[in-house]
Parts: sequence; C-alpha cells; structure tokens
Amino acid sequence: MERDTGNLHELTLEEAAGILGLPVVAVAGLATAGFLESAAVDSETGQPSFAMPEVKAFLARNADNGTGFLAFSGEAKADPQELLAALDGESEDMARRAFDLFAQVFPEALRWDMRQQQRFIMQARSRFEAILAVTGSGAEVDEALVGDLQDVGADAAWSGSSLPQLLVVLRISRDLVVQTAVELAEARGGRWGLALSLLLTRILPAVDHLTDSLAQGYWAAMIAKVEDARARYQHVVETSDNGIFEVDIDGHLTYANPALERLIGRSFSEVAGEHLTDVLRCLGPSAGAAALLGREPARSQLDVARADGVSRIVDVHIVPRFADGSLVGHQGVVRDVTSATSLERNKNEFLQLITYDLRQPLTAVIGLAATIESHVGDLPVEQVVRIASQIRRQSERMSRLADDLHDLSRLETRTLLLSTRPVQLLAAAEAAVIAVADDRLADVVIDVPEDLEVVADARRVEQVLANLIENALVHGAPPVRLALGGVDANGRIVVTVSDAGDGISDVLQPTLFDGVRTLGRISRDKGRGSGLGLALVRGLAEAMGGRVWYEAVDGTSTFCVALVLHHEAPAGGRRVSAR
Repeated sequence: MERDTGNLHELTLEEAAGILGLPVVAVAGLATAGFLESAAVDSETGQPSFAMPEVKAFLARNADNGTGFLAFSGEAKADPQELLAALDGESEDMARRAFDLFAQVFPEALRWDMRQQQRFIMQARSRFEAILAVTGSGAEVDEALVGDLQDVGADAAWSGSSLPQLLVVLRISRDLVVQTAVELAEARGGRWGLALSLLLTRILPAVDHLTDSLAQGYWAAMIAKVEDARARYQHVVETSDNGIFEVDIDGHLTYANPALERLIGRSFSEVAGEHLTDVLRCLGPSAGAAALLGREPARSQLDVARADGVSRIVDVHIVPRFADGSLVGHQGVVRDVTSATSLERNKNEFLQLITYDLRQPLTAVIGLAATIESHVGDLPVEQVVRIASQIRRQSERMSRLADDLHDLSRLETRTLLLSTRPVQLLAAAEAAVIAVADDRLADVVIDVPEDLEVVADARRVEQVLANLIENALVHGAPPVRLALGGVDANGRIVVTVSDAGDGISDVLQPTLFDGVRTLGRISRDKGRGSGLGLALVRGLAEAMGGRVWYEAVDGTSTFCVALVLHHEAPAGGRRVSAR
C-alpha cells in the first residue's frame, strides 16, 4: 500500500520488497549499502521507507527489458553459485578498491609505503574470500572458518588495531561485495535478478556472522590482554625486592607485598587495617609516613623500627590514587637503604678497612715468596710445602675478603640476588666448616639435627656460617661449637656459633656488625680484625628475613643467627630473648 507524504508516494520496507520481488532483508541490505536510496527511517522500528520513484527507477535499472520483475517463472533461472563464483574472480579488484575507500576514511593510509599497502590489499582479499566462503556455506558455516575469523580479530587486538577501524574495513568489504554483485547482475542480464536477490539474502547474514566472529575474537583477546597485563603487574609486585603497599584515604593499610612483610617483620594479616604510621614505626620525633599522605607525590628517608627491634633506614615514595577526580587512597614503595646510607656515611673509613685487611695476608705472601726466592736451594722439601700451604691459605683469605667486599657492594646497591628455598641446615654447616677450617676440623663441633630445614639462600647461609666460624677460629679459642639456641620471639630458629675465647669488649659490642664504624674507633681491638665479615653476616642474615646478634654466655663468646624455619622447631627447643 502506498502512503501519500505530500510530495512523494512513500513505501514501507515490506511494500518495497513486494514490488521489487525481493526478500525484505535483501531490500534492507541494498538500502544500507546505498544502492537503493531510502526516504526516511522509522524512529521506532528502525526500518527504512522508500519513495515510489526511487523504487521504480531501481526496478527499471535491473528488470529484463523493463518489465519490472527481477525473476521470471517462464525463464531458466541463474544459479546463485555462478554469481558467487564470478564474485570470487573479482576478489583482487575488490581488494584494491577497498584500499582506495579506506584511504578516503583514514587519509594516513596514503602515506603508507608499498609494502604496507600490499599487506592491506592481501588482507582485504583474504577477507573477501572469507565473506564469500561464509556466503556459500549458507546456514551451515564451517566451525574451523569461524575459528579462523576469531583468530583474525584476536590478532588485531594483540597488534593494537582499534575495533572501530576494523569495523570500518568490514563495512567497506560488505558494501563492495554488494556493489560488485549488483554490477555483475546488471552486466549479465535480467535472468540474474533472482540470483542476485538470493545472494543478497546470504551476503548480509554472512557479513554479520563474520563481524560477530571477528568481534568475539577481538574482545576475547582484549580480555586476555588485560588479564595478562594484570598477571604481569601482580607478579612484578609480589616478587619485587622493594616493599609495596596501598592505603585507603584515611591512611589505613589495605595491601602489602611479601617484601614489605619482610622489611617490617610482620605479616599482612597482622597489619591489615593499621595506620601507615603504625606499620612504618619511626624512631625519633619525625612525623613519619603520615606527612607523605597528601594530594601530591612525596618522598622521604625515614628511620623505622622492625617488629623485632632492628632499625632500618628506608626510602619511602608515596603517590596519591584518584578515581573520577577524587582522592581514594595512596600507593607507596619502600626501599631499604640502610646499607647504602651507612657505607656512604663512612666511605673514607671503608677505604682504610680495605687497606688494613689486605695488608696482613699480602705482607705474609710477599715475605714467604721472598723466602722461597732467596733460599730455594737451601730449603728442605717439607719446609717448601709448608710455605706453599701458608701462601695458599693467605691467598684464599684475600680471595674471601674480595668476595665479601663484592657482596657488600651488591647489598648496598640492592643487586644481590637471593634464591630462597628450603635448605638443610646441617649440610650448610658442614660445607661452611670445610670452606674455612679444612686444616682444623677437629677444633669445630657441629650439633645440628639432620632433618632441620630453614627457608634461605643455600649459598648465603654457608657464607654466614663460614664467616662466624672463621671469626671464632681466628680471634677466639677452640673448641668452636655450632649448635641450636632454640627459637626467638618471632618463631625463627636460632643458630649459635661459640668459642672459648675472652669475648669482645663492651666498647665494641654496639657497633660490632658495622665494620666501617668499628674501624674508625681509636679503641678498636685490631687483634679481632676489621669486622667486615661480621658486617656481611648481618647484611645477609637480614636480607633473608633473619637477624644476628652477639652474646657473652657462661664464659663463652657466642654469635647468634636467627633464620626462618621451614617447619616447626624440634621438640625441646628453648625460647630466647631477641636482644
């Protein structure tokens, strides 16, 4: 039925389809592609309406001898598959036309080089072949092809292509297929009208299916991309050597990574909900971390106390977090700079330490070498062997000193890598004894259960124990005993290394594990060395989540190392105070 709009006779979509002898979806497709101009679009149904002259003009252009019918019951009808095959032969030309149309929408494509243009044309040709393949399949679309189309969308997402750009390319592809189909049908005569109408009823759903598959692949990849980025971010945060935290707008802790737990000596479950000033407890009158919780990024160095009483110097960097322009909390990074600050403060004394500790073994090596050089013909073989053995030991001592210096430097720059895992304490102790006391094994007693394990870096545990055992052998008196001292207040196993020497004076004990400061004291006991090994022991122990301290117990000189247990301490272990 016709409707009088005043100037034009306007037809509904169904009425136009009836006059043209085409399915409703084909007429809608022709209108969408611009081959049949619509007069208006119904705001409620979204369906177009058509002016009668436009419908008649289209009918005249496509009818056989102007009869007005696209299909004739009295003539042999063309197979849509023939038209589909003809379209397939036009894929290359359609691909090149697609690039021209794309360049009109996105002018930057005109600046592409020949390789980029050819790549676009090859991809466009593949798209046309995919559209025609889906069209030829009709309702039975091969699932493998759908999977391929989803992969195309996923590749676009991972390569950073925008979905709107991808949809523009698909729109151009659809319009070109419809336009080329109409051109082929017009060129081959009226009997191709039915083939065209049937093909259009397939092309439009096919392109919709293609678009859906591409969009599904695109968004699935985008979700995977977001999840991948989140997983990478989480991995970086969870494995970072720096403490990372989040607080709410009032400064109460809502997240802390494992590194921060180790730095403050408390688990997140213990500190969750506490104010940041209670988590990072400052020593002295400083306002602490609370002064950094503003609307601008802030940074400061703070002296803080760990739960077990160990003081650390930390660099705290806090940035505000906003949502929709409103402050909702803060995020921060805490970096332990204790070693760096201490070494920077005492760098001149550190150079003296190197000179002093190297001079003794180096002097011995030079003297022994001179003895061999000047009396080689007069010395018996046994004495040469003893001299060579002394040279080897002094050289090993210098080598260990060089290693200690290197590790202290890495602790300072936070480049020392730790590989923490369950470590059998007995095996680590035996390896440490062999490393520093292979000629005095009888002077060292190990009393450690065979099945006891700690969570630490195996090589660094050996290094800690080796330094303590060597310190006891060189500066103490045998026997040297390595044993368990129970567990401390934080549930860590305590390993003791004691000797029967005179002990360390009260003057040196406060700075015993800071070799640089000890070196500078006039009252320093040079007979006990510079203390560099003990400074390294402290750095390594604290880096593994433990601590070290000195005790004079029952006439013995005792060094205590607290290490994280892998399982419960052996029955009967005594609890000692953390000094």
